[in-house]
Amino acid sequence: MLRIDGSHGEGGGQILRTAVSLATALETSIEIYNIRANRPKPGLRPQHLSSIQSIATISQAETSGLFLNSTKITFFPNKIISQDMKIDIGTAGSIPLLLQSLIQSICISGKTYNFSILGGTDVNWSPSADYFRRLVIPILKTLGFLVSISIPKRGFFPRGNGQINLEIKSPKTLNALSLNNPAYENITIDSISTSDKKNFAQIQCKSAQKFLEKHSIYPDSINHSVCDSSSSGSVICISSCSDHSLIGSDALTNNDITAEQLAISSSKKFLFEYNSNCTIDHHLADMVIPLLSLSKEPSAFLTSSISSHLQTNLEISKLLTGMTYKISRKNKFCYSVSINP
Repeated sequence: MLRIDGSHGEGGGQILRTAVSLATALETSIEIYNIRANRPKPGLRPQHLSSIQSIATISQAETSGLFLNSTKITFFPNKIISQDMKIDIGTAGSIPLLLQSLIQSICISGKTYNFSILGGTDVNWSPSADYFRRLVIPILKTLGFLVSISIPKRGFFPRGNGQINLEIKSPKTLNALSLNNPAYENITIDSISTSDKKNFAQIQCKSAQKFLEKHSIYPDSINHSVCDSSSSGSVICISSCSDHSLIGSDALTNNDITAEQLAISSSKKFLFEYNSNCTIDHHLADMVIPLLSLSKEPSAFLTSSISSHLQTNLEISKLLTGMTYKISRKNKFCYSVSINP
């Protein structure tokens, strides 16, 4: 059994998600201790339990330590089974983060799944639903997945109650990724707000468009809409997706900022990625590492910065798969990352 120190690196939920997902894909037994030791409330939180329990279901895993605030778990995965799953996180826990873990778990199974997940579609410390739709889904297709997504209902903090449906067929062998020449195309602004903030979405789009055009970035598509949700909220996502590069940013409303400020926040983050000449933004980079570590061919891409999440995923992926990696400074604005299985 492989033992993993959960306080390593960023010491949060990222280690849990990546380690359990890769262990499932590889049918490797693991023990994780010191779980979230660096956090104010150590141990498993509800969203972590939901994620691990869902992965345990599809892999018929034997487990121990799966309870709230637990600081040690063991996970013994078996063969992955193809099935339809409806999962209710029960809170505004992030649906995109749960999907990320499930996808990594099944990524070389060659099986088909239909996931219907209830929870938070657009919450803090997580990719928004539109970021997932605009950027994560395309990169999955590049890697060899057949996948479609729908978002019947939005769920904001604190109640959640949103829904994302994902139909996905994984490959048996993942394609490698070679993205070294950025080309920013299909620049899109997506904004959605709840009915009590019905003007927010349009204001956010106009403010983001104005900011971007001031910096000679001209959106190809602008979409704003109003939705019903159990909690009040709004979100904006700016993305660029092409065969050569995938970058994006998002921002969620809170009671302390205006719609204009929210739009500027997301726009500044997008501008940072755009000006770096990276091929994958720094959030998408850490998400794709576990998948690339399971490909049989080398991968390479450019990213704007090396986050603690990226470093953690590189180290955990190396530990579980035996892959090697190299990070080098491409120029003053971005880094080159290469993965060798």
